[in-house]
Order: sequence, then C-alpha cells, then structure tokens
Amino acid sequence: MIDLYFMSPPSRGWALRGRANFRSRDAEQVDAAAARREWLALAEAIEARGGTVVGLYPPSDELSGMPYAAECGHLTTASGRPVFLLPNMAAPHRRSERAHWEGLASAMGLSPTDIGAGTWEAQGDVAMFDGATLLFFGGRTDRAGMESAARFFEGEVLRIEIREPAFHGNMALLPLAEVDRVLACREVIEPSSYEALVARFGAARLIEVSEDEIRRYATNGLPIGRDLLAPSLIPERVAELVTAAGMRVVPLRLRELCEKAGGASRCLVSWARIERSTLHVPDENRLENLRARIEAEDRG
Repeated sequence: MIDLYFMSPPSRGWALRGRANFRSRDAEQVDAAAARREWLALAEAIEARGGTVVGLYPPSDELSGMPYAAECGHLTTASGRPVFLLPNMAAPHRRSERAHWEGLASAMGLSPTDIGAGTWEAQGDVAMFDGATLLFFGGRTDRAGMESAARFFEGEVLRIEIREPAFHGNMALLPLAEVDRVLACREVIEPSSYEALVARFGAARLIEVSEDEIRRYATNGLPIGRDLLAPSLIPERVAELVTAAGMRVVPLRLRELCEKAGGASRCLVSWARIERSTLHVPDENRLENLRARIEAEDRG
C-alpha cells in the first residue's frame, strides 16, 4: 500500500482571482514565487514522512484555485477497482480544473467518473474515521451533490450538514486517526448532525474547537501518522489540545497559500491509500522531477 497525495503547484503567474473565501476576499496580492516555495516545503514534508506526491503539471495562471487539490476529486477503491470521482465545483472560476485532473487520473490508470447531479467539491467534503465515511454538505457542496457522490461509497456513511464560515467539511472537522480523536467545531455543524457524531463516536473522542479558531484553520492541518503538518497561524489552544492528545504539531509557514489565499495544508492535498500495483505514476508527475522544473523555472 502507498499513501498517495495529489497536489498541484502554483504557477509562476499565480494570483488571487476568484477571492471566494473569507480570508482571500480582502487580502493583499500574493507573491507567486514565495507560494511555490511554500508548496514545495509541504510536498517535501509529506514525502519525508513516507507519502508519495503526485503533482499536476504544468500549472495554469488562470486556474488560480488548482493548488487547493482537496477539491480535485476523490480516489476510491470501494468497488474493487480504482475510481477517481470528479468534482462538480461551485465557483465558476474553478470548474475548468476538472478536465486537467481527469487527464492525470487517466494517465495513472485510474477510472475518472462523473458523479452526476448537484454540486460536490470532492475530498474537501469527505472524511474517514473509525471505519465510517463522513460526507458533508451545506457549504459549497449541496445536498444533491452529496447524495450523488454517496452512491460511490460502500459501508457506513454519515451525512453531516455544515454552515459558513465552514465552506468545506474539512473546515468543520478533522480526524486524527492515529490518536483516535476528532477535532470538531460544534458551532458550524447542524445540531442533529453533531448529535449523530456524538452518537457514533462518543463525546470523549471529539475535541471541540470554536468558530473563531476554525477561521485560523484549526481543523485544516494535515495529519500524517502522529505529525500534524499545520499552518503556523493555528491557535495556540488548539495546538496544545492536539499535543495533549498525542500528536506532534509541525508548524509550516504558509503566508501566501493560507494567510492570504485562504487554504491550509489539508486543503492542498487529496489523499488516498491504494495498492501500489493498481496505478502508474508518470515520471513527470513525481516530486523529484517537479522540484527540478520549479527550481529551474524560478531561476530563469
């Protein structure tokens, strides 16, 4: 088995264009070169912990949302074969990303699949914990999109309704599987959905964070084993709670990608655990080759 992380580096001309979230809406313009360095630092931290990064290349100046690969799709093998579920994005400026990810999935030997009706923003609205799949709606993903996607998930599925400012499920909840805990923001989860979480997992396994704390990306770190690769603006109280639960918080400076553009480390990847033999990773999409190309371009 390998832990696969789909990612997409910012382009040399990357800029804030859609400004579709509460942080990017009024932010100063980003420094694209600095954002590329931040992206590489995250990708290298993932591979240093045993992950395999697959990067979409070349990046697009126009598709400014593409680095936030949590919305690129979701890889599932529930049907016995690797199926790459394609997103139906809410924001018009992100809808063209889908064709690029579909091409990469095909090149890897996966099966790109259209979920059908509704708006569904892929792994941004999917979480796994204790054998259950959590599918979120009420932010950018609507109920129809969530139900269309639900057909492709086998086993236990919990439907969780959220509200703004949690525009994705990964802003409302973060499983920390290695320590059997979940960070969850009760304030942005609809009451009956929160009750369902308590009933299924038990209140003692839920570590509550506040709406103010999720605005500082309390639930948007990337857990790999017992390390949480977290944006450096993670609230101190949340970092202490995570540490007390048995995780190690590894802060990453993401001034451009997170503090300005509004997406943290969890937002920058789409993760899957899959049998190595079921897919092919093209050499040009491997991190060592992406790093060389990015560094050569930036020197030029």
